[in-house]
Parts: sequence; C-alpha cells; structure tokens
Amino acid sequence: MGKATLGSVLLEDLKKELRRRQAALPALIARRDELNRKIAELEVLGHLVHAPVAWKSALGRTSRARNKLPLTQLLGKILEGKPGQSVNELTEAALSAGYKSKSKDFKALVTQALYHDKRFKRVARGKFALKG
Repeated sequence: MGKATLGSVLLEDLKKELRRRQAALPALIARRDELNRKIAELEVLGHLVHAPVAWKSALGRTSRARNKLPLTQLLGKILEGKPGQSVNELTEAALSAGYKSKSKDFKALVTQALYHDKRFKRVARGKFALKG
C-alpha cells in the first residue's frame, strides 16, 4: 500500500490530522522547554567544571550520605553469629544501626550487596548468612 498523494486525501481527513497535531502541540512545546532547560543545565556544568566554585552547591545538589562502614561490612556485622536473616530483617537492622542512604529502594541495594559479595551465602529463599 503506497502513500497517498496530497491531491487524493479528503479535505475532512486533512482537517482531522491538523486538529490532531494541534492538540499534541502543547505537550511537544513543554517537552522542548524541558529539554532546553536540561541543555542549559549541562552547559552550566561544562563551565563550572573549570571554575573554582563547587559546582554541586551551585546547582543546589547535595552529596551522598557518608557512613562509618560500607554497607557490606555492616551487613557482615549484623549477620555475625546468626544462622540467616531475611532481606527485610537486614534492611531494617542496617537502617536502625544508623546506616544513611538517600536511595528510594534501599532494600534493592541490600539485596544486591548480599548477592554480589562473596562473604555472604544464600541459605533459603530471601535469607542470607555469612559463609564459613
């Protein structure tokens, strides 16, 4: 099926297409403005890299939370002498031990730390213990 030429398209179809595109225009303008804002922010970042000013504070950003121990070490201390704990228990224990995180899904961070660190072993579904 080939493309229709402009001469073969009905006037009503052209009007309908024009209305559809006009209705989509505000959303497209908003998206353009958002992209322009992001481009301006990146350009500012590019200039601030060479400037002596702290660029994070200039953009209103804060640094990540600092903790005394890395998450994996803290989880190791929590699991010492215990046969196994669930990810939920470990997440609550880490937060109650004072671990600070700005993560929206801290449980996912704990899960990834447990799966990827060789000090931990999975003893049951969703339960982990120290190896050895």
